[in-house]
Amino acid sequence: MTNADKPRKRKILFVSTKSVWGGAQRYIIDLVDYLPKDKFVFEVAAGGNGPFVSRLSERSITVHTIPELDKFINPFSDLRSFFKIYRIIREVKPDILHLNSSKASGLGALAGWFARVPKIVSSTHGWPFLESRPRWQRWLIKQVEKLSVLFHDKVICVSQFDYSIGLHERIASTRKLVEIQNGIDPKKHVFLEKRTARDRLFQKAGVEQNNYFVIGTLAEYTQNKGLFYLIEAATHIAAIEPHVVFFLIGWGEEKQFLEEQIEGRRLKKNVFLIDYIPEAFTYLKAFDVFILPSIKEGFAYVLLEASLAEIPIIATRVGGNPEIIDNLQNGLLIKPASPEEIINAISYLLRDPGDRAVFSGAARRKVIKDFSIDSMIKKTIEVYES
Repeated sequence: MTNADKPRKRKILFVSTKSVWGGAQRYIIDLVDYLPKDKFVFEVAAGGNGPFVSRLSERSITVHTIPELDKFINPFSDLRSFFKIYRIIREVKPDILHLNSSKASGLGALAGWFARVPKIVSSTHGWPFLESRPRWQRWLIKQVEKLSVLFHDKVICVSQFDYSIGLHERIASTRKLVEIQNGIDPKKHVFLEKRTARDRLFQKAGVEQNNYFVIGTLAEYTQNKGLFYLIEAATHIAAIEPHVVFFLIGWGEEKQFLEEQIEGRRLKKNVFLIDYIPEAFTYLKAFDVFILPSIKEGFAYVLLEASLAEIPIIATRVGGNPEIIDNLQNGLLIKPASPEEIINAISYLLRDPGDRAVFSGAARRKVIKDFSIDSMIKKTIEVYES
């Protein structure tokens, strides 16, 4: 077959509001890594110049940075971001525009419509009107979402929960909404051995190893992750179980607030914030228990990773978490924003090593069975080609 006879590769332009290393960015990287290279080529536009950009550059993906684009509402910055996205679209001439997160989806869909992009798709990683905001803001964001969807061909919901909410709130109909849960490749996830992971983690914290029971999380330091409630629970746990310590590995705008909470509660010997670590998932086996205390979630990759690492999991009953964790089968589900339930769940797992082992093995089996990267990619291609 000559080059002239080969089918033309379709160009996808991904757009992300932020360039941190979060769920939306991980999602794009997975699509870049696993979508067939004989069918698609990729470029990415993103707000800022964070670790996401570095990971794309390592893959020789062209990245267009948009300094003005971020999640906060600012009419002047948002207008500049819109025109920057529009110019990028006109330059790249994508066959498919795939938008991620609410700000990128709103601005990008309108820009893509004006630029006459043949296919406009977005992925919602948790509806923003479900966040803890004043009622009028939630109402306004919901109306903006409904307006934005008019310029989309398809909206991918990464969890059953988001799909159901999208229908219930009449964001879009079943003609536009499609559910595709995130997937994961077990072969791509190699974890440090427990002792090695723990030694390195304690070294980063500047703490001597002393037969501690380690509870940990990997999370962005934002209000949505509910880390304040974990620190509040840690205050009570530390008073009765001084051998229990907490490691919070992450990054984000609430770091100073969390540090103040730890210092104010005299927890500097019990709770440790560890700045962003590349491939932080490799440290998961350092934990005796993994906890995700979010008050809002889309579909948490980190729960898939913790399941593969065979770490007993505590997660809040929000977003897509109950689709991964079956309460008392492969982990514990608790109410969000409840330090009391965090304390009870930790106390339960602390005293029952048998259930910790049962939950860990069941979690890994479920993830391997139900959340394959191949299924996610196959369904995404079907959306692109529909």
